[in-house]
Amino acid sequence: MMHVLLRHPITGSTKLATTGWSWPLFLSAGGLMGIPLFFRGLALWGTAVFVIWSLRLAVPLLVGDGAADGIDWILTAAAIGLSGYVGAKGNALIARHYMTCGYIFARPDSVEARIAAESWGAWPSGPASEGFSGRSERLVQKAVD
Repeated sequence: MMHVLLRHPITGSTKLATTGWSWPLFLSAGGLMGIPLFFRGLALWGTAVFVIWSLRLAVPLLVGDGAADGIDWILTAAAIGLSGYVGAKGNALIARHYMTCGYIFARPDSVEARIAAESWGAWPSGPASEGFSGRSERLVQKAVD
C-alpha cells in the first residue's frame, strides 16, 4: 500500500490517494449499507450495495419463508462479492474519480506517481516520463485560459 498526493490545479486543494487493497471499504461497504462509498465519490457502487441490503431486508417480508431463504443466500453472496470487489478496486476507483474531477499528481515525475498510475490504470501507456508533466501543464494552461 502506498499513498500518493493529488493536487487540483485550479483550487490548489489536495487529496491523498492510496494504492492496493482497501480494508475500510471492504469492511464498511457491506456493513454500513454502502454509505461510505457515497462519501468517497462512488455513488454507483454505493447504490448497488444499498439496493442489495435493502432487498435483503425486504425479501423476508414480501416472500414466503421457503423462497426467502434461497433469495437471502443469493443476496448475501452478492453483497460479499461486491464488498470484495470494492475492497480490491475501491482505491483505484476513488483515484480515477479524483482525476475525473481535475486532480493531478502533485509530483507527476515521481516513482510513486508512476506506480500509482499503473496500479490504477489511469495511464496505461507507460511511465511518468512519457507525458504526466505534459498533461499537468496542459491542465494548468487550460485552467488559466
